[in-house]
Amino acid sequence: MSSAFDRNLCLAYLEKGKLRAAMEYAARFSELAELCRRYESLFQEENYLTYDIDDGLNEILLMYQKYYREVFYLERSAEDAAEQLRFRLAELFQADPAAPLDELEGKVAEAFRSRSLYALCGRTNGYYGPYIWRTEELKHYEVELPDGTRDYAVKLLDGFIMESWLSYLTFGMSGTGGWSNGDGLIHCIKSNYDLDSENFRVSLLKHEAQHAADQDRYPGMSPEDLEYRAKLVELIYSEERRMLDRFLREADAGRAENGHALAAERIIRGFGERLRKTREELTVLPIPEARAAALALFRESDGEMERKYLSSPD
Repeated sequence: MSSAFDRNLCLAYLEKGKLRAAMEYAARFSELAELCRRYESLFQEENYLTYDIDDGLNEILLMYQKYYREVFYLERSAEDAAEQLRFRLAELFQADPAAPLDELEGKVAEAFRSRSLYALCGRTNGYYGPYIWRTEELKHYEVELPDGTRDYAVKLLDGFIMESWLSYLTFGMSGTGGWSNGDGLIHCIKSNYDLDSENFRVSLLKHEAQHAADQDRYPGMSPEDLEYRAKLVELIYSEERRMLDRFLREADAGRAENGHALAAERIIRGFGERLRKTREELTVLPIPEARAAALALFRESDGEMERKYLSSPD
């Protein structure tokens, strides 16, 4: 086992919501003492963060910080932690104690919008956590995908206050890069990208554009199917980065609520079967071979998506 700190391994734990595993791993390295202290202060001692917004909005974000502690540090079930979040928000908004969480999150979003901020609530990869930002700018990009080139409108979002749970767990070292809501728009967290990089062109634009195209073509697609095809597109077009390595770290068949983890597992399994290689052998697969295999798997998935989402029931 390597004696050097592996940042990617630590982030892989966090991206799967395994906060305690990440903390235990980081604690083995003396050079990370300050990072470990930050984690202890936030999650063990409950010294929650205060944001540059008014007290009423900070009180709302405190409810989410307590939820993060319960689900990731105390390792309560996602259902129980969500119920506690629902109860606290109902109390905060003086709402019906039986109000569903999605209704209460509507009140959360409205509270921020009423202060001229942008807000998106809901779940990301199985866990709740709002995105709150200050400004956005609309641009258009021509995006090439395996099935053709189209113009996509992209909202560049900036001035973030909170970026949901993963950014919170990693102190901003990782997080969601963007999303597509099925409305044809691509939303990009601007600070997470060099807009001239392959990371932006492929892992944001092409990934999210594939989501938009699939949501338009195959109504009702599951998160796993959406992520499977978008991740294959990343592999098809990535010439500078070993994306297969990232998906090997992300793969987790045991996380039924996480479309990213399930899709990555499916890709690794598909690569292994097609190329007759072990997971260890896939870590050194040349990029051109990875691109060719990804395109073959993507084309195979075309027929699968047709059967699953467009075929009429007998």
